[in-house]
Amino acid sequence: MVKSYYLTFGFSKQDKVGLGEIISSKLGIQLKTLSRGTLGYRFGPVAETLSILENYVEEEDCWQEEAHQHFPILVTASFTHGKNEDKEKRANNVRKILQTINDLIEIRFEIIESEN
Repeated sequence: MVKSYYLTFGFSKQDKVGLGEIISSKLGIQLKTLSRGTLGYRFGPVAETLSILENYVEEEDCWQEEAHQHFPILVTASFTHGKNEDKEKRANNVRKILQTINDLIEIRFEIIESEN
């Protein structure tokens, strides 16, 4: 079985840049501005993806996390490449670090298994 790990956190403040600075410092990564003002990190040793994005998508008039509209900002991370034990270790490390940030609340920690 191949496992992939996914994290979703909600941030109660409307400050993507400030949150990005905190996450960058704590994880030792450089976040870049991506499409639609999303801050992101791609394909590095920490995670395959880490994104800081708006929960409400104005262009589509919808919430990415409908049940968590009280969080204007979301942080998502994926761990999909490498050995299962390495992905699990990286996911748990990032999860523990994100849990230490004030006003950042874990919404979901998913483990998805596939045949290959």
